[in-house]
Amino acid sequence: MSSSGKPFLPPGMGFANWSNSKGECVLAYSEECDVGIDLEFYKEKNFEALSKRFFADGEIAKKAETFYPLWTKKEAYYKCMAGEFFSVLKSDLYPNAKIWNLQGSYKEKHEIALCLRSGLINFNTIFLENGV
Repeated sequence: MSSSGKPFLPPGMGFANWSNSKGECVLAYSEECDVGIDLEFYKEKNFEALSKRFFADGEIAKKAETFYPLWTKKEAYYKCMAGEFFSVLKSDLYPNAKIWNLQGSYKEKHEIALCLRSGLINFNTIFLENGV
C-alpha cells in the first residue's frame, strides 16, 4: 500500500485495483497505466442531501439512477489518481484520465465505473460469475 492507502503491485507487474459491494467483487488490471474501479449496488438513501454535501453544484441528484453513475465515477477516479478524496467529490472535472460507466451481468441494479490514467482508450472487460 502506498502512503495514501492505494494498493499497488511490485514494479514491472502492472497496475490493479478492486471494489466490492454486497459480496460481489470487480478487479481492474492494466499493464500500461494506473487504474481505478468502483462497484456499487443501488440502496435507497437521501440522494439530494448527499449530493448537495459532496458533489459539485451542477451535479445535484435526487434519485439513484442519477446519483450512482456520478458517485462511482468519482470513486474510480480517486482510486486511480490517489488524490484528495473530498476534492474529487466536489469537482465535476476528471483531468488526465478516461472514465467509463460499465454494466456487469448482475441481476440487481448497480453501477460500475472504470478509470484509466492518461489517454489509454482500449481495454477488455471480463465478467466472472459464480466463481468461474
